[in-house]
Amino acid sequence: MTNQPVHTTFSASSTGVRSPLAVWSLVLGLASIGFGFTFVVPIAGLVLGILSRRREPQGRSMALVGIVSSAVMLVGTLIALAIGLAVVGGAGVLALLPGTAA
Repeated sequence: MTNQPVHTTFSASSTGVRSPLAVWSLVLGLASIGFGFTFVVPIAGLVLGILSRRREPQGRSMALVGIVSSAVMLVGTLIALAIGLAVVGGAGVLALLPGTAA
C-alpha cells in the first residue's frame, strides 16, 4: 500500500449562491414571521422577492417562499392593526355614549 495524496478539485463559484435577492427575500420573509408584527420587514421581503423572480431565474423557489411568507405576515399585521383599531375605536365610542359607565 502506498500513501498517495488524493487530489480533489473544488470550485467555489459553482456552489455559491447566485441569487442574492432571492436569499434576502427568504430571510426577510422568515424573519418577519419570527420577530413579530412589523411593516417594514415584510414589505422589503415582498419587494425583493418580486425583483428576484424577474431578475434571477435560478432563485425562483426561494423567492416564492419569501414572497408568500412576507405576504402572509403583512396581511396578518394589517388584520391585527384593523382589530386593534376597532377595539380601541369601539371603546372610545362607548365611553362617549350617555348612560354607559367608564
